[in-house]
Amino acid sequence: MQVSRQTINAIEKGKFIPSAMLALKMARFFECRVEDIFRLEEND
Repeated sequence: MQVSRQTINAIEKGKFIPSAMLALKMARFFECRVEDIFRLEEND
């Protein structure tokens, strides 16, 4: 995926919102749906 550990860490902590392209690449990497990795909060 060519993503730094710092970026993954920031995504996990909710401090960075990945682009749609990165979210799709992550879903492909983990063999799941984007919705399985990311959730849209009610206030978003």
